[in-house]
Order: sequence, then structure tokens, then C-alpha cells
Amino acid sequence: MTLPSIVACLLLSTLLAAGVADAKPEERVLVAETPRPFEDFQLTDQSGEAFRFSRLRGGSALVFFGFTHCPSICPAAMFKLKVLTESLREGGGPVPTVVLISVDGARDTPEVMKAYLAPLSDRFIGLTGDPKAVRKIAAGFSAVFFKGLPADNSSNYPVEHTSQVYLVDEQGRLRATFFDASVEEMTRTTRAIVADAK
Repeated sequence: MTLPSIVACLLLSTLLAAGVADAKPEERVLVAETPRPFEDFQLTDQSGEAFRFSRLRGGSALVFFGFTHCPSICPAAMFKLKVLTESLREGGGPVPTVVLISVDGARDTPEVMKAYLAPLSDRFIGLTGDPKAVRKIAAGFSAVFFKGLPADNSSNYPVEHTSQVYLVDEQGRLRATFFDASVEEMTRTTRAIVADAK
């Protein structure tokens, strides 16, 4: 994907997100009319081990593309996923695995990912790797990102990225996309899709 097309996708995502702010609850959740499979992939987890996504088959997963230096969107999304999984666990039944895929592989080493996820949950999985490989993976989810320029002479550069959360079913198919949906909306949709897969 070329830089202009990435920028265009991000602009579209921003415009969609702006519309989502005033959207009805049901418009914040996009359920795939047909479950969409995507190509299996392998990255490195927070323990420094090779991790193939197909290992999660047999259980659902909530996937988010973000990075540990993200100042606002990522912390909010990860906290929401923490509350969501705790709510599902308390209600009984299957709980999806939360997978954070880093869009900043240069800084997000396994050790950094492990420290970032530790306060959230020991059940969350952090995956990192070469940004080129991650960009290809992200395309399978219709997610995009690109590295920005630092505002000063430091190495504290931003990474612009889409903020959706993706629900993958136990067969490894994309079933729903959440656009800043509430925990209640995500819980309801996740429960329905997981129950439907059984």
C-alpha cells in the first residue's frame, strides 16, 4: 500500500470516527454479513516466543492494532477490553482472548509489550514484529497505520493508526468490527457471535 493510499484510508477512518461520535449504538458495531477468513500469520509474543495466530482456533479473539507509546486511543481501548473481558467472565461462558498487535515494532520489543500488558491482564497477548509484516496483517483486517515525524529532536515519533477492535470467531474468521462501541454493545455482540459459533 502506498503512502497516499494509507493517508487516504486514515482520513476516511477519521471521518468515519467523527461520524461515529454522533452515531446510534447499533451503528458503532459492524457485523460481517458473511464471516470473513484471513490469512494466518506469525509474530513474536510478549515472552519472546514465535506465536502463530491459528493457535487461538477453537476460541474467539478480540484484536486491536496499537502501540505502547500511544498517548490516548490505545490506553482507552485496552482498558475497555479489560472491562469487557471481566464482564464476560463474571457472566459465565467463553471469554475471547485479547490480542494487541503492535504497529510500532521498532520500540515495542517483547519486554516492552510484557510490561505494558501486565497491569491489564495476564491473559492478554501482545504481538510484535517487523512493521512491514504487520502492515500486511493489518490489511487483512482493513486496518492501516503509518509512522509520523517526531515533533522535536527526540525519537518520540507518533504512529497514526485506525482504532477499531475486531472480533474473530473460533474458526479464525472476522465476524464484527467495533467503532468506539460501548462495553455493553461489545459484550452483547460478542456473546451473540460466540454463542452462534457453538
